[in-house]
Amino acid sequence: MEKKKISFIGLGTMGGGMALNLAKGVEDFLAIDMSDRSLAPFREKNIPVSKKSADAASRDITFLCLPDGDVVEKVLLGEKGIARATKKGHLIVDCSTISYLKARELSEKLAAMGIDFLDCPVSGHHAKAMDGTLSIMCGGKKEIFDKIRPYLDLMGTTVIYMGDSGAGQLTKMINNCCLNICTASFCELMPLGVKLGLDPEALGKILMTASGSSYASKTLIPEILEDDFAHGFTMDLAYKDMLSMSEVCNKYKVPLPTLNGTMQTYQLALQGGYGDEYKGAMIRFYEDLLGVRCRKK
Repeated sequence: MEKKKISFIGLGTMGGGMALNLAKGVEDFLAIDMSDRSLAPFREKNIPVSKKSADAASRDITFLCLPDGDVVEKVLLGEKGIARATKKGHLIVDCSTISYLKARELSEKLAAMGIDFLDCPVSGHHAKAMDGTLSIMCGGKKEIFDKIRPYLDLMGTTVIYMGDSGAGQLTKMINNCCLNICTASFCELMPLGVKLGLDPEALGKILMTASGSSYASKTLIPEILEDDFAHGFTMDLAYKDMLSMSEVCNKYKVPLPTLNGTMQTYQLALQGGYGDEYKGAMIRFYEDLLGVRCRKK
């Protein structure tokens, strides 16, 4: 692996584990976050840290894992943004989840400044980020992807080049929307079954094993049955992915009725006050509506 000065900005739920794994294979690594709590694991391992994103301007490659496209744009192109202070040839690898349209816009702006940009969003949860087994989908120049592939392999076990700029984010949006649609389906239907007399545990077992099963049902139904909705990726954040897909649909005039129906289910749950909980909590709206609970006895 070619020796490069690497920085990683955004050490939250996903970024923290990703950066720790990346640091294992990099001699000159800088971890950047404004939170002392997020920086603590790096200090414990004597990995250099900073609270200033501008410090990444002196590096060769900067990885990002930030909350949304507005934050990414500010860090890169804001008044004290990296792109305004760095040299030509700097490479930005954005592992945040932002919109397809925003990724393409940022890529164009950075290219005009002589800076390469790859959109490389990830799929997985906190445990996968910590053990380096994420799925990573990548968009941008193929030759740039090939150069940084060894770094991505430190963070994920499934690393796939998807195409030109924005292709990684588009893939992530489609994947997340499929997950959201599956989740909405059993969150609507399980309370109906229980209302009409079905046992929630027995119904849950069928939905996790029979032809209607999915990754969503296998992952979320056990948590619903345990009344466990405390996870890092909230329903508010999940809704963001569908909004991004709606922007694409509006731009290219593509009707997606199943996605639109799922968005309405999310909107009902968000209006019900469940936005800060994990996406499986949308079942609570339908439980309240029908006066039932889908929990273990």
